[in-house]
Amino acid sequence: MSKAEILTQLKSAEEQAKERRAQAEGAARQTVAAARREASTIVENARGKATMDARAKVDQAASEVAGEANAMRAAGERSAAGLKTSAEKHLGAATAYLVKEFERYVDVRAAKNG
Repeated sequence: MSKAEILTQLKSAEEQAKERRAQAEGAARQTVAAARREASTIVENARGKATMDARAKVDQAASEVAGEANAMRAAGERSAAGLKTSAEKHLGAATAYLVKEFERYVDVRAAKNG
């Protein structure tokens, strides 16, 4: 084999190596790009799931709070109704007491002045 043939074969081998390296780099870039797309999809799906889970928890908590508020309001309304009934029962006695105290005050003032 002559020197020229050997140099030609070396050049050919170098060019083939360059081509294979370029192809490998291209494949690597495609693999990285695909991995990034997949990672982005996974992150977006996780964000969506987290948002839905958070929304569900907030809705559940709001529902529980509304239930407790309704129960408290109902208890308060029952208590107010009981107080109103009790006040209505004692209204006559309270009025009589106030009138009696007013008359006693007037009698005391009248006795002092006169």
